[in-house]
Amino acid sequence: MKAFATAAIIALVACLLLGIQHYQVIALEGQVTIEAKSKDDAIAANTESQATITTLRAEAQRNADYLKDLNQRIKASEDKAKKARKDFEDLKRNSKPVRDWAAQPLPDGLRGKPASGNKGNGSQN
Repeated sequence: MKAFATAAIIALVACLLLGIQHYQVIALEGQVTIEAKSKDDAIAANTESQATITTLRAEAQRNADYLKDLNQRIKASEDKAKKARKDFEDLKRNSKPVRDWAAQPLPDGLRGKPASGNKGNGSQN
């Protein structure tokens, strides 16, 4: 009977140890599942981040190209305006009709003198 009781205790301890190991295996399987899901989530987030980075880089390149084109257009406009000012100055100096117009005397009202066109307004009796 003593041997039977010892065998029963050993069997119970063995079952208890097997139960604890089985519980640990189940817990580890759960952790592996959680880690695998976390890894998959991290990979998906990384893929999305890479797509966003690619989009932002493309947008930055488009902006740089636009800025370069805009600066070229501004330079061309400034050069065109500079040429137009130079042409205008040359025209002022070299155009006979402009010189003739500029040589005319200013009207009295613009030179600070009273205008001489006050005749017939009824102020003299």
